[in-house]
Amino acid sequence: MKPRTTKNTILDILAIFTIKVISNCFWEVADSWSYKNEKIARIYDRSIGKEYRKEYETCGIPPTASILHIGCGAYPLTEMVLADCSSGPIVGIDKNLHTVHKAQHVIQQHHLTNHLTIIHGDGLDYPIEQFDVIIVSSCSLPKVKILTHLFEKAKSHSIIIVREVDIAAQEILHCIDAHQDITVEKQVHHNPFPFFEPIGWTTLCLKKR
Repeated sequence: MKPRTTKNTILDILAIFTIKVISNCFWEVADSWSYKNEKIARIYDRSIGKEYRKEYETCGIPPTASILHIGCGAYPLTEMVLADCSSGPIVGIDKNLHTVHKAQHVIQQHHLTNHLTIIHGDGLDYPIEQFDVIIVSSCSLPKVKILTHLFEKAKSHSIIIVREVDIAAQEILHCIDAHQDITVEKQVHHNPFPFFEPIGWTTLCLKKR
């Protein structure tokens, strides 16, 4: 029985790794194509943007909250959805400088520079104490180390929203269990096109006491 357990564990790790690689490639391609093509951007907004709006409503983000998004990507759809829902300051960061320049260009095209700020930054060490809400993209890596930084440095009563592909969500829950002042308030499951079940991602709405 012991060798079989080891084998299953290895298979699970390989499955998680494979799905994560595929998922990250999808988001990178979707951002890149949306950045280049307006028609694709509209499809992207209808399919994925709808899920981000549902996330905003379900997690109960206050309309005037200061929001940080880690992993904004070249086409910062999360920030644009938030700008439509919220009146508070919004900051998007990405550790890829080339990606940041693209995202800044998109924000300028949508005339949102007075509401949104896109800057170069890494979720592992970015100063987060001033934010009421922190959103972590599913493609932000290394996820557990980023969350550990957030759980330790975020201010009390802040909301931390974590997106993760369904197959890898268990690792995130283990990290949450290790921090007694972090609670899971709600979970939202997403399966928009082209993420048909059982492939999709989960949003975990967390609260720091």
